[in-house]
Amino acid sequence: MDGFLKIVGITTFVLALGVVVIMAASSGSAGMMTLFTALPVMVGGAATYALGAILNNLIAIRASSEKQADALGNLVAMQVRAMNPPAERS
Repeated sequence: MDGFLKIVGITTFVLALGVVVIMAASSGSAGMMTLFTALPVMVGGAATYALGAILNNLIAIRASSEKQADALGNLVAMQVRAMNPPAERS
């Protein structure tokens, strides 16, 4: 999902920028007007890409926290075993 959002965001941004460049090349005044109308689309594309990047970071944080929870559980289990030695056999 994060990769999809990044692809959609960058595609939206590049397509809007391409329209602005094409319109600016054809005529100067229409290019400036197109820039003002395409700017919200470009910002939306950048925001979509940023959302994908944030989602990617959240996935990495979740995986890391699961590893840390497992390591902490193992550490606590080792500490409990060290505090309670097995009973001696007679």
